[in-house]
Amino acid sequence: MNESLKLVDEVRFTIIAQKLKLIGGAIAGGLVMIFLAGLFVAESNVNKDLAMLNLISVIVCPILCISSVYIRKARLKKINRENFKQLYTGVYILAFAMCDLGGIFCVTTNLFINYNLIYAVFGLLVTILYIFINFPKANDLSNINNYSKVVPE
Repeated sequence: MNESLKLVDEVRFTIIAQKLKLIGGAIAGGLVMIFLAGLFVAESNVNKDLAMLNLISVIVCPILCISSVYIRKARLKKINRENFKQLYTGVYILAFAMCDLGGIFCVTTNLFINYNLIYAVFGLLVTILYIFINFPKANDLSNINNYSKVVPE
């Protein structure tokens, strides 16, 4: 009976992980579409007075993306078997949202407000990299079972 419960948990985890990967891929795809749309209008947006905003956006983007990894790891430690269904998806949605916020801020600032293609590409690549770093891992379920107060055996 115990083995069947483990198998059911693994199947549920796999389905949720695949859905989260799809959400992450959709967020990355949306950011690429915003980037491509910005390329059409970018050269007409040259404001030398707003050059400092470009630098700020390039600094904020990696800060948000890097902090999303640590926040995801800290929140994953609070998940156990009892609250898995309620909290697990939210951990990854928050991590993806933080990456997306940094990426959209960097891309829109550097293409729509003040043209700087190098900063925009940097923000896009950093964001996509950290979205893929934040994807659910196969060992998450074993970590959750280790953190769980009730380990059926």
